[in-house]
Amino acid sequence: MDSKTPVTPNIYAPNLHLFAFHLWRGLTGEPESLAPNPKQLWERGDEILNSLGFTERLQIHGYPDDSREPPGPQINLCPHNSLKLRGTLPNSDLTITGKIYSHRLYDSYGLTVNLRHPEQENGEKTADVPISFWRNLSTEKLLFLPDFLKSSLGQTLLLTAFLPQSEQKKNADELQDFARHCLAQVMPSQKIKRPPLHKLGELFGSPCFEFGGQVLDAGLEGEAEVQPHILILLFREDLPSAKLVDAYRNFINLFYYRNKVLSAYQETRTLYRKTYKLYTDLEQNVKLFKQDINISRQEETGRRSGLTQAQLEDLKGVLKKLAALDLDYGRLLRNYKHSRNTISINTKNYQVTLAAILNTLQEQGYEVQPQELEFFREFGDRTSPYFQTRINDELNYFVEGSSLADKAIASIRGIVEIEQTQRDRSLQEQNQQLQDQIQAIGVGIGTGAIFASTVGLLFPDSRDEPNLEFANLHPFAIALLFSFAAALVAWGGTKLLIRVWWWTSRRL
Repeated sequence: MDSKTPVTPNIYAPNLHLFAFHLWRGLTGEPESLAPNPKQLWERGDEILNSLGFTERLQIHGYPDDSREPPGPQINLCPHNSLKLRGTLPNSDLTITGKIYSHRLYDSYGLTVNLRHPEQENGEKTADVPISFWRNLSTEKLLFLPDFLKSSLGQTLLLTAFLPQSEQKKNADELQDFARHCLAQVMPSQKIKRPPLHKLGELFGSPCFEFGGQVLDAGLEGEAEVQPHILILLFREDLPSAKLVDAYRNFINLFYYRNKVLSAYQETRTLYRKTYKLYTDLEQNVKLFKQDINISRQEETGRRSGLTQAQLEDLKGVLKKLAALDLDYGRLLRNYKHSRNTISINTKNYQVTLAAILNTLQEQGYEVQPQELEFFREFGDRTSPYFQTRINDELNYFVEGSSLADKAIASIRGIVEIEQTQRDRSLQEQNQQLQDQIQAIGVGIGTGAIFASTVGLLFPDSRDEPNLEFANLHPFAIALLFSFAAALVAWGGTKLLIRVWWWTSRRL
C-alpha cells in the first residue's frame, strides 16, 4: 500500500475475476485468416498459474497441443467445465481457491480467472483479511492488467468483497475513497497510471464502481487507447453475491460483447486517421490534375488543339496513381463499415445478454427487478449508440472522397479517350489521304502509259507530213509529252472524284 494511503478496514471473502478476450480468427475462419498468435491468451493463463505457485496448467481442447476443438459458436474448451485451484497466497499463508474457464466465443477466445479467499474453511467462516490481498495476488508483475495479458480484444477486471461492518451503512457516493483504495491494490500508482472513476451506482443493490474502460481518442496525432476497465463491487449481504455467482456465465458473455464493441471502436480510430490521410492525398492529386489540365489548355492557345504525347503519358500516370489510391481508399472504407457493423451487432448482443441475466435469475427463483442491472444499461443505451452515430457521420464525410476520386478518374479517362480518338482519327485520315494519293498516282500513271502506247496512232509520222507543227519533234518526244499530260489530267480528275465522294458520304 502507498505510504500516504490511510489505513483501510479489513474485508471479508475478497474475489478477483478476470475476463480477458482474444481474437483467434478473421472473417472467413480459414487457416490463413487466423489472428496473430491465437493461443497467446492460454499462454498468459499458464504464466499466471506459474507466477502464483500453482502446479496446474491449462489442459483444454486445442492447447497445449493442436487437438481439434469441438464445433459450435460458444464452446467450453475445458473437458471438466473448469480448472479448479487451491493454494496459498504468494508470500503468505492465506488460502486461495479458484477456477479458470476457457471458452471459444464465436471468433474469439475467452479466459476467465476467479481467485478468492474462501468464505468458509473446515465448515467455519473465515476471518476478514487485509485489503492488500489483491496486491499480493497481482504480484509485482501485475498479472491481471493489460500490459501483461496483451489480449487483443481487451479485458475486464472485477474485484468483489464483503464490506466490513463499519462501512455497510454507507452509500456508493460515501464509499468512493474505499473503492479507490481497492483499485490501488491492483494498480499501484508507482507502476501504472490509474484510470479515473467513470461511474458509480448499485448492482443487485450493492455499491458498484467503474474505473476506466473508455476509449482515449488521440485524433490524428496517434493511436487510440482503451483504458484498463476495472469494476469494484462491494457486498453488504450474501444475496447479491449469490446472484452474481448464479448468473456468472451470462456475465462472461456480457463483458465479451462490451469488449468487442470497444475494440471495434478503437479500430475505427486507427481507420479514421488512415482514411483522413488518404482522403487528403486524393484531394491533393485531384487538385494537381486540375492545375495540369489548365496549364495544358493555356499552352494550347495560339497553336494546335490537343495534348502532346508527353502530356498524354502524364495523364495516364495520374490515372494509375489515382486508381491505386482509390483502391486503398475503398478497402479502408470497407473495414470502417465492417467495424461499424461489429459494434451494431455486439451492442444488440449486449442488450440481449442483460435481459438473459434477468431471466436466468428469475427462473432460479430470485426476486430481481430490471433496475438492479441499470448500472450496465448505459453502455448499451448511450455509449455504443454514440459510437455508431459518430462513425456514420465520418463515413458520410469520407464517402465524398470516393466520389471525388471516381469523378477525377472518369474525367482523366474521358480526356485520354478523346485525345486517343482524335489521334486515331487523324492517323486514319492521313492514311486515307496517302491511299487516295497512291490511287490517283496509279490512275495517272496507268492513263499515261495507255496514252503513250496509242499516241502514235493519233498522229501520222511527221516525216510524211512536213506541214504539221510536230514535224520537228521526234515521235518519242511526242508520246512522252502527251502521256505526261494525260497522266496529269487523270491524276487531277481522280483526286477531284475522291474528294466529291468523301464530301457526299459525310453529308449522308
